[in-house]
Amino acid sequence: MHQKPATETTLTVLHLEDSEVDHDLVRRALDRTGETFELLRVESLEDFAEQLRLRHFDVILADYRLPGFTALDAWEVLQHQAKRPPFVLLSGAIGESAAVAAIKMGVSDYLAKDDVAKLAPTIRRVLELHAIRRAKDAADTELAFSQKRLAEFAEHLQATIEQERAAIAREIHDDI
Repeated sequence: MHQKPATETTLTVLHLEDSEVDHDLVRRALDRTGETFELLRVESLEDFAEQLRLRHFDVILADYRLPGFTALDAWEVLQHQAKRPPFVLLSGAIGESAAVAAIKMGVSDYLAKDDVAKLAPTIRRVLELHAIRRAKDAADTELAFSQKRLAEFAEHLQATIEQERAAIAREIHDDI
């Protein structure tokens, strides 16, 4: 694990990777950004699930092919979490069609290990998109709640109008 001094803007990254060399390349790419981060590496699906249970991560980087499982298995584990951080495939062992299929499943992005220099901008972009999606979901929830309240109010107003009409009709009938 590589850690710079913790600050309010420390980026926590869970790195699912079986190669220490590739993990070191990711750490160096993140070091070059000058941003504060905490990078935790796990190699097994069990350790991945355990870390997700223990704490929140801002982003997950995952190699595609790992011993005994793939990043898609980790993606499935992530689906059972209440808060799901962005999930970026960082692999050299995946074709374009597999990357597209993973993104269609909901994976945030794909970056080839050969392009690790683009890692920081990729992380920034997926974090921005993730924040936008969360804001949209919150707005959609608020809109649905407002629409429900408006429907209830309209129903109450209609019931009140009907009651008033009935009362006026009774008064007119009594006067006649």
